[in-house]
Amino acid sequence: MSDTEGYEEKILLNVRKIMRAIDMYSSHLARQFGLTSPQLICLKKLVETGDITPGSLAKSVHLSHATVTGIINRLEKKGLVARNRSLEDGRSFLIRITSQGRAMIQSSPSMLQEQFMRELSRLSDWEKTMILSSLQRITAMLSVDSIEVAPVLTTGPVEAPAEKIRDLLDPDDREA
Repeated sequence: MSDTEGYEEKILLNVRKIMRAIDMYSSHLARQFGLTSPQLICLKKLVETGDITPGSLAKSVHLSHATVTGIINRLEKKGLVARNRSLEDGRSFLIRITSQGRAMIQSSPSMLQEQFMRELSRLSDWEKTMILSSLQRITAMLSVDSIEVAPVLTTGPVEAPAEKIRDLLDPDDREA
C-alpha cells in the first residue's frame, strides 16, 4: 500500500481482504469436499455430541433451526447423516452421523475459524482487547452490531427480507 492512501482506504481494503479470504476458503471447501462451512461445522458437532435433535444441533452451532434443517436435508441426501425417530419421544427425530460422514470429517481440512482461533489464542490479552475494541467499533459504525451471527467464517446468500437488508445497508433511508 502506498503512503498516499488514507487510513480509511487502508482499513476498507483490509476488511475486504478478510471477506475475500473467507470467500476463497468457502469456494475451496465446496470444490474439494462438496460441503459448505456450516455443513462441515454441523458434521463436526455430530462427531462430538453423537445423536442429537435438530433443535439442539442448531443451538450448539449458533444457527437458526430452519438453516440447520436445510443443512440436514442436504447432508442426508449425500449419505453423511441419517435421521432416526427418537425412542423416548416418537414425535421427534435424532440426527446421527453416518460412517461416510465420519470419513468425510477425517479427510476434511480444519475450519478457517479453527485456524483463526488458534492464532488468536497466541496473542496477549492486551492485543485481543485492542482487536475486539476495534471490531466492535467497526460493527457499530456500520450499524450492524445487533445482527445475530454464528461463530462461522463463511459467506453466502443472506437469508433476510430485502427491506431488512436495505435498512442495514442504508439506515438513513428508513423514513424514505
